[in-house]
This record gives sequence, C-alpha cells and structure tokens, in this order.
Amino acid sequence: MTEPIFNLLDEPWIITTNLQGDEETLSLTDVLVRSHELKSLSGEMPSQDIAILRLLLGVMYAIYTRTEEYMDAQDNNSSDACIRAWKNLWQRGHFPAHEIKDYLAQHHERFWLRHPERPFYQVSEIHKGSDFTASKMIGELVESGNKTQLFPIRSGKSKQLLGYPEAARWLIYLNSFDDASAKPSQKGLESMSVGWLGQLGLVYAAGNSLFEMLMLNFVLLNNGTPWCEGKATWELDAPRKGERTPIAPPESGEELFTLQSRRIQLKYDGGKVVGFTLLGGDKFPSEEAFVEPMTVWKFNKGKGNERDTFLPPSNAARNPARQLWRDFSSLFVVSEQSKERKKDEEYHSPGILNWLSKLESKNIISSNQIQICTMTIKYGNMQSGVEEVWSDSLTVNAGLLSELNEAWVGRITDLVAQTEEMVKILGNLASNLAIASGSPDGKSARIQAQEQAYAALDIPFRNWLSTLDPKSRDYVGESKKWEKTAEKIIISHGESLVSQAGTQAFVGRAINANNKEAYYSAPKVYGWFRGSLHKIINRTTLTTGGEK
Repeated sequence: MTEPIFNLLDEPWIITTNLQGDEETLSLTDVLVRSHELKSLSGEMPSQDIAILRLLLGVMYAIYTRTEEYMDAQDNNSSDACIRAWKNLWQRGHFPAHEIKDYLAQHHERFWLRHPERPFYQVSEIHKGSDFTASKMIGELVESGNKTQLFPIRSGKSKQLLGYPEAARWLIYLNSFDDASAKPSQKGLESMSVGWLGQLGLVYAAGNSLFEMLMLNFVLLNNGTPWCEGKATWELDAPRKGERTPIAPPESGEELFTLQSRRIQLKYDGGKVVGFTLLGGDKFPSEEAFVEPMTVWKFNKGKGNERDTFLPPSNAARNPARQLWRDFSSLFVVSEQSKERKKDEEYHSPGILNWLSKLESKNIISSNQIQICTMTIKYGNMQSGVEEVWSDSLTVNAGLLSELNEAWVGRITDLVAQTEEMVKILGNLASNLAIASGSPDGKSARIQAQEQAYAALDIPFRNWLSTLDPKSRDYVGESKKWEKTAEKIIISHGESLVSQAGTQAFVGRAINANNKEAYYSAPKVYGWFRGSLHKIINRTTLTTGGEK
C-alpha cells in the first residue's frame, strides 16, 4: 500500500447526536465546526466518547492556547487573562469554521488512518510486540469477556473485521483505556500500566450542546497557572517509537490530551482492519499528577518512611455500586468539621471543578443547573481484561461550584456523611436481626440491607440536591428537608427488616460476646436501631455557620 487511505479530517467516523435527536456520523473537522448544532458524542460506549472528547480538546488546545491573547497570559503568568480568553470563546457560542479548518489544513497529512509512514495515532511498523485480533480493540467485547452473554453483542465476522470508521473510534479508545495484558518485547523494561485514562477516576462536565461540553471541559489553567507551549502528537517531527517510555508529566494541554499510552500498528486485510500489534507507550507517574484536570484524587497516607501523597482511585477501590453523590467530598471542597472527623484524610478537588468554580465566581457561566459526570473502568486481576465500565452524573446548581459557596458545600458534605452513618446503623440492625434469628451470616444481611437503602436514597438525594439554591442561606431549613427524607427512608427499611425477620428473631436468643452474655431479639435490636438514629439526627453536626 503506497497511497494513504481514510483521512480523519475529511471522512465521517465520529458518531454524534444532533439537537433534533438524530444520529449523525461526521468527520473530526465537522464535529468541531458544527459542535453548537450537536447534542453529544454518541459512540458505542461512554469510555469511547471520552477518549474522542479528549482528542477534540487536544485540537482546541493546539489552536486556542496559541492566540496572541493567550500567549500574553502566559508571558504575564496571569490566570485572570486566561479566564478572559475563555470568556471570549464562550460568548461566541461556536467555533468559527476558518479557525478550525485553517489549523487542521496545516496538518492534513498527519490524520490518515492508513499511511505508509505516518499513520494517525500509530507507528508505521512494530517488529516485535503483542499481536491481537480486531476483537481486542472493541471495548464492548472486552468488557463482556468474562460474562455470559445471553444476547451476544457481535458474532462471526462482525467482531473480527472492522471498517475504517469503527476502527478509528476504537483506535482512540485503545490508546486511552487498554489493559496491561501486553507483554514486553525485551527484558528490563518497566512494568506496563493500563492506558492513561484507565488509571483515572474520570470527571467531566456536560452541557446543553457539544460546544458547551467542549468549552466546559476546556481548562485554560494548568493547576492554577497558564499552560506551557507544547506539541500535539501529530505536530511532532517524528512519532515517538520507544517502548514503555518514561516521560515527564506534560505541561501543555495539547500534549496531555493527545498522550500516546500505546504504540499501535493496525493490521489490514483488503479494506478491513483484522488486528493490531501493540507495545507500551509513553507513561508518567500518576502520583500527584495535578496537571491532569479530569480526575478525582484520593489521599494516600504513607506507611513508615513513605510520604503522604494523592493518587487517582486504585483499581481495587473502584466500586460500580457506589453512587456519585456519596463521593461528594472527593469532588468539592469539604467543611472543616468533616476534616476533623476524618483526621487521616486530606482532599484535592479535580482541576475541572476548580476551573468551573472560577468561571462561576466571575459570573461567566450562569448559576443554572450543571451536570457533573464521572466514568470509571475496573480492570480484572493483574489489570488484565475489563470487569466493569460505568458512568454516573450529578446535577447541581452551578453556584455550588463557586468558592463563595464553600459553606453550602461543607453542609452537603456533612449531610452525606450523616446519611452514610444512618445506613450503617441500618446495616447493624440487619446483622443483629440475623443473630437473633440464629443465622450464621450477619455480614450478608448487613451488605444487602445497606445496598437496598442506598438504592432507595439515590433519587431523592439527587432531586434534593438539584433543587438546592446556593443563594439561600437557610442552611438549617434545607438540611432538615433532607434529614427528614433520609430518616423516613431508613426507618421504613428498618421496619421492613423487622417484619420479615421471622418468629425466631422475635423470640430471640442469648449469645456470648467478649466473655459477656447478651440477648438479641427483634424488639430489642429495633430499639437499639431507633436510639442510634435519634442520636445522629439530634446531635450538633452541621457545619460552617455553627447553627444547630
């Protein structure tokens, strides 16, 4: 093959939904130019959409951090100037076609999917690597690899042969979310981690259109200061080819958002992609990599002589059953009282939310509803294969993002913690009822009761949060609304547990615990349950203003 085939700037390959609700497949150029006419990216999986969103943002960084206005902000190290530059883009409501097309035309030759020397997001030749069939590219098949499929997603040739548009989408996904199963081509290389986005607990903002979504996630500050100058992967004089190459954390948006976590060479049979060869690519430590704005951070207390640090959520800690609102403190600034309750924890908010906070405090984005989204992948044993892919979202008033509303954020954080305590007490009731009935498995009863309670609390909490007005200072009144709702749900679940406990639980039994005899019966443990709830609801816990 000597002639290049399928240019991503010209050919339709990105699946979108327009504002009328119809699906359209568009070229990369058209997606950006028409982003104000589109509702969202609508590919095969949310993870694929995020990978493509990052590619589009990489183009935006390459264009809009090189304007005279932004370079002045860099020279003066001015965050206010960065915010003004963003505001000017936002107020236009669209990306002018000439700005997008003029830049991309300069790099047209670097966007051929199939090219003898410079294929897009690939290297032209890998002499020794891990070989896979095309099905390994397809995220929805990889996710279902360990599950029994009653209705197979694909069968036969449809999972072994990919057309160019679909192959392009999964190529972007593979570079971002590939697992760690590929073997090194030689000894002595650093161990391979999953793709960069697979290492993160991704958090991003949605908008009323794709233009708004792109802009809301277009963070023009790198951890508080302007981005440095850099090059997107297609702007490099020669692509990096080194295997498992340690690099410094990128300091430009175009470098970060077009990071090449993998070296990939697609394999073809006629006009179809039939497989690929893969090696590990560029990597940098995720420890305190605050250059990355689209992730939550977890505090990791060092053991022995190790220092404390921040990391994205570990693979083991990722739990698809955990609702996003329960991690409110990981997303937003927390109250001092919460910090006092958890002295061994610290907090670092995602860069994207810090950025949106600045925009809201400057009245650049209106104090209306804004949707905060998360997307996470849980990998299998030794980070080989994908067990789960899940996403969640939380609609909040944009005013809650403002630093001026830290009091409200602290209040909500404390309410979430209080709600979790209530669920824990319900779990204790379930476990105690199991003991009273003579069941040996109180742990299973506890877990099941808590899961059911969180499912029942989920929608009511989201509804309460979405209607919260940050301009109000009625902390006590609004907090009491949720307390009463949560208490009602928890008590209802507790009563249901008791009514289903059976005759033996009502009769009860004596057990020995810590060399003491204790008697467990349904009426007695229900009394413990109501007493514990009463203490939580009536104690002085809520928050920054000091009100009871």
